[in-house]
Amino acid sequence: MKKINLTSEESFVIKEAIEKEQYSEEIGSYWEWKEDKERRYIQAVKDLVPRVGLGCTICYYSDRRAATITEIISPCKIAVRNNKTECKDYYNSEYKILDELEGAPKIFTKRRNGFWAVEGQPYKDGVKLAIHYQHHYIDPGF
Repeated sequence: MKKINLTSEESFVIKEAIEKEQYSEEIGSYWEWKEDKERRYIQAVKDLVPRVGLGCTICYYSDRRAATITEIISPCKIAVRNNKTECKDYYNSEYKILDELEGAPKIFTKRRNGFWAVEGQPYKDGVKLAIHYQHHYIDPGF
């Protein structure tokens, strides 16, 4: 399959179009359609092109930290910093994500499987990065 160079905006348009697709009986089997949609969505997430200023989520084991991409080092290496957050309700996991950044930059690299992980860590059991959404969650059980 030939790779097409997309802009960040174009890559997100493709992902959002797949998200909005609705099943219709004219398509055929629901389960085949759903499986195909999920496969295309996962590929669209892997193909997303990061850009400076894009909100993202650092995924620790059970926690999620809201972050922002601050530097594109290369097409497969980016720097991100945590967003400051304001806790509204710890046990209901309600946080307000602020625009202000904090902490040192963390470097993430895109792996052969298409996903992002902290530089120097294995993808399996490592800290991952989701560039397709921004969310903050601290597990109150730990």
